This record gives sequence, C-alpha cells and structure tokens, in this order.
Amino acid sequence: MNLEIIEKVREYCKNIMDHSRCKRLQFHNWQHTKDVVQNAEYIAKNENLSEETIEELIISSYFHDLGNAEGAAGHEKLSCEFAQEFLTKIGYDDQRIINIIYNIRATEMPQQPETISQKVICDADLAHLGKTNFLTKNSNLRKEWEMHSDITFTDEQWVAMNLSFLSNHCFHTDFARKYYEKNKLENIQKLKSYQTA
Repeated sequence: MNLEIIEKVREYCKNIMDHSRCKRLQFHNWQHTKDVVQNAEYIAKNENLSEETIEELIISSYFHDLGNAEGAAGHEKLSCEFAQEFLTKIGYDDQRIINIIYNIRATEMPQQPETISQKVICDADLAHLGKTNFLTKNSNLRKEWEMHSDITFTDEQWVAMNLSFLSNHCFHTDFARKYYEKNKLENIQKLKSYQTA
C-alpha cells in the first residue's frame, strides 16, 4: 500500500473540505469522510481483499463526497472529476484511476454496486445504518437537508421515510451483513417506536 500517495490524497481532500461549504455541513463533512475511509479499510481487510484494492478503496473513500464542496446535487460526478484531475496530476496509474471513479460512482443513490470494491465502498458509506450512533447521524442529515438544501419534513414524514429506506436497504458484503445487520434491525425498531410514541 502506497502510504505516501494516500497521505497526499488525504491532505488534498481535507484542504478542499476545510475551505468549502463542507465545513458547515452537519453530515457530509470531514468526519463522515474519515468514517467512510475507516469503514472501507476495515470491511476490505475482513473481505480479504488485496493491498492494492484496499489502497484504491481508501483513495475512493477520501474523494467520494468531495463534490459536496460545490453542492449536493450530482456531487458524485464532481467527486470523480476531482479524483481524476488530482490523481492524474500526481502520476497515478490510469487503470487504477478508472477503478476509483467506478467506486465513487457506485455510491450514488440508489446504490447498485457490481464489483467487490464497489460493494465495499457502498457498505462503508452507509455503515452508520447498522451502528449504535445511527440516530445521531440521521438527525445530522436531517439538519443538513433543512439548512443547506431547504428540504423539510414533519417528524412523522422523517420517520416514515427512514423506515422505508432502512427496510429496503441491503448490505452488499458478507462482512457488513454479519456485523451491521443486527444493529440495523434494532435501529428499525427504534424508528418504529417513534411512530407509536
């Protein structure tokens, strides 16, 4: 794994996020990016993927939401452009840049990953659905949509939409299914409790 290139990518992405609207976002911020990087590396290692593939996944994860620097709509396309421009400039391998672009594209909703790398980054991006901090992350996403995209929901609408999303969501890797599914089901029950409260 080329730690020098990974560090260059990390610094580049963090600098853009620190000097753009991402700094004010409650969900799609540097913390989310760091979480996805960590999740992707963790899932990939547990899926026994090669060091080369893990490197591509870490780089993909740093770039995957960078397009949010200029706006939420279609940010994956812009994230790909950021990745291609920067990685080409530092002389990264062309085929590996293509792999990274496909990884980033796979995170666009609705997720439809095909390769194992795409499955890993999709699970890494939505791992919070199967974690104990889901309600906090979910609340941050709601605030972000209200404050930065002018999208508002009643409490009932928000719970119903999230119940539908979680109920229809499937983790793609064996590891994520094994370690995040149980907590996701518990998060569904927590949401349902709000409906009856």
